Amino acid sequence: KNEVLRLAREQRRGVGHSPEDRAEMETAVDALIASRGNVGRANTRATVLTADWRLAWTSENETLFLLEKFPGGGDDGGAPITQAYQRIDVDAGTLRNEVVFSNGNTFVVDSVIEVTDETRVEFRFTKAALNLLAPTEASLPLPPFGRGWFDNVYVDGELRVARDSRGDTLVVVR
Repeated sequence: KNEVLRLAREQRRGVGHSPEDRAEMETAVDALIASRGNVGRANTRATVLTADWRLAWTSENETLFLLEKFPGGGDDGGAPITQAYQRIDVDAGTLRNEVVFSNGNTFVVDSVIEVTDETRVEFRFTKAALNLLAPTEASLPLPPFGRGWFDNVYVDGELRVARDSRGDTLVVVR
């Protein structure tokens, strides 16, 4: 677990990661899964999955594009200001992906979800918008598209790792 979190920090949440970086992260994730056996391996119960999760690392290109192009802060090596979150409410059947930019603007994609078994959650995008606060307050709706699934391959009280239908890996923390 510590190795996955260390790599997430060192690889700047995946921004600009090389194929070698990705392989190193995937190896660490595989080792994490193997180290726990079935305990903490995967869980889609509402009491475990429902949470506000903050992005620690991803291989998902669209999120990485936003984090790279609009990092916020500076290049001083400090913590990035632009953040990405995944908010899941199993009982309500909703998932929200949100990128919060340093100036308060947000990019939000809403989805409906269905837990299909102990590891898999299917989703369908329902709405997307770019919400602007600066320089003027406005919301620009965008057509949502897409559906897919993700498998929770590791979950504990702090960390969740998912692999999805496009072959991406997501590491998030509470």
